[in-house]
Amino acid sequence: MKNSSRDDDITLPSRFADDLHRSEGKPFAFDHGDLRTLHFDEKFIQSAMLISAPDHLLLSYTQAMMAFLLFNPEPRHIVMIGLGGGSLAKYCYRRLPATRITVLELDSDVIALRNKFVIPDDDQRFQIIHADAVDYLAAIDHKADIILHDGFTADGLAPELSTEAFYRLCHAALERDGVLVSNLWGDASDLAPVMQRLYAVFDWRLWWSGASRSFNRIVFSAKNADAAMFPAILAKRATQLDLHHNFSFGDLVDRLQTACGKSRADFEAIAGNDMRDAFMQADPLEA
Repeated sequence: MKNSSRDDDITLPSRFADDLHRSEGKPFAFDHGDLRTLHFDEKFIQSAMLISAPDHLLLSYTQAMMAFLLFNPEPRHIVMIGLGGGSLAKYCYRRLPATRITVLELDSDVIALRNKFVIPDDDQRFQIIHADAVDYLAAIDHKADIILHDGFTADGLAPELSTEAFYRLCHAALERDGVLVSNLWGDASDLAPVMQRLYAVFDWRLWWSGASRSFNRIVFSAKNADAAMFPAILAKRATQLDLHHNFSFGDLVDRLQTACGKSRADFEAIAGNDMRDAFMQADPLEA
C-alpha cells in the first residue's frame, strides 16, 4: 500500500529559525513533537526520526534503499557512505544481526550527534569511521557485499562522490556479487550525467526506481547479475521480504526500470527522466 503522505510534507514550527541561528552553520538536531530532524541549513531535512521509535525508517527513500535485500538477503558486510541521522545504520544493525556494518562520515559534527539520534555504540560488527570515502575505498583491504551511498552536503550529492572514478572505486571494493545502492536527487540535468557515469562502470546492470513519497531516485548497480533469471528472483524475494519488512518491496519491483536489454541510446533516453514530473503525475492517494 502506498502512503499518501509525502516526505516533503514535514513542516517545522517558527522556532526552527532560532535553532538554525544558534547552530552557527554546524549540523544540528531539531525536535518537534515526536519528530527529531537533522539539518545542515534551512533548505532541506537531511534525516528524520520518531523519538518514540528511533529505529523506524520514516523517510521513503531510506525504505527504498533497503531493497538491496532483493539482491542479497543476507549480506555479510555493508559499507555506508554518509551517516546523517543514522536511520539506515540503526535499522540494519537491529534487523540484520549477522551483518557487519561500517559507516563512513566526513563531518565530525555529524558524528557528534550520534547520541541524539540513538545510534548504537561501536562494537565488533558496527563501526563509524571519520573518513573521506574516496580515501577509504582506495585503501580498503577487504570487500563489501553492499555499499549504501547516501553522501550528501547541504547543496546535494557531494560532487566528488559522483564521479566515474569514484564509482570505479566502489566497483573494485565490492564482492563479486556486490551491489552499489545510490541515493540520487534532482532534475534531469542532475540525474542524467550521474546515470551515465554509473553505466560506464556497471554497464547494463542498473536498476532504479523513485521512492514512493519523494523526489529521490534509488539506483541499484550490480557488479554481476544473470539477466535471464534476475526478474523472477526479484519478484520472489520481494514476496518473502515483505513478510518481514513493511516496505512494500513488491510495489518497488513493479516500478523498477533497468538498463538491461536496452541499447545505450535507449538507456540514455530514460536515464534522465525527471523524478519531479514522474512523482507529480502519480496519484498520491492511490492505495
